Amino acid sequence: MTSVLSDLDPRTLDQTATALCLAAATAVRPNQLELPTPCSEWNLGELIAHLVAENRGFAANATGVIDRVAWKPGPPDEITLAKFPASVEKVTTAFAEYDVLERQVEVREFGVFPGRVAVAMHFVDYLVHAWDVARAIGRPDPIPDELAEAALRLSPLFPVERPAGGAFAAAVPVDADAPASERLLGLVGRDPKWSAR
Repeated sequence: MTSVLSDLDPRTLDQTATALCLAAATAVRPNQLELPTPCSEWNLGELIAHLVAENRGFAANATGVIDRVAWKPGPPDEITLAKFPASVEKVTTAFAEYDVLERQVEVREFGVFPGRVAVAMHFVDYLVHAWDVARAIGRPDPIPDELAEAALRLSPLFPVERPAGGAFAAAVPVDADAPASERLLGLVGRDPKWSAR
């Protein structure tokens, strides 16, 4: 599983993706929290609550504290939205620790992974969710091609079996010559042409 990451430190990629997601979330207004998102099971407030919880969970477990409660999302409200920047700082600090890539990190119900894989999981999650948040509020695709290409190189880490309610929806067909961000979105079950309107 780690062979696709053997020559890659995913932390720089993750920091960039997390910054993109933070920028999108910072543009969200409290009166937008009930907007639909490309994640059909979540409105925007629920997606933000998920993102804050993911940051808390990854941050805690990457530092060696097994905290299963941290992964549980809080309420999808203005207070949770306001917590987003602090959660980003927390996970970025945890991932910056020098030996984090070699640690064993428990990631929700998915299992225990080498830190290198856990950081890569966070990178892909946040890159795609940056798009989800941006599209929900009517902003253009924020994913640069170079980050999408990096995420596509990690596709062997993506699950093949995708049961309902899992981490990834079924893949959406996208033209092979489409831009890298559209190919990534299709691979993780997003329609690149999705719009809230």
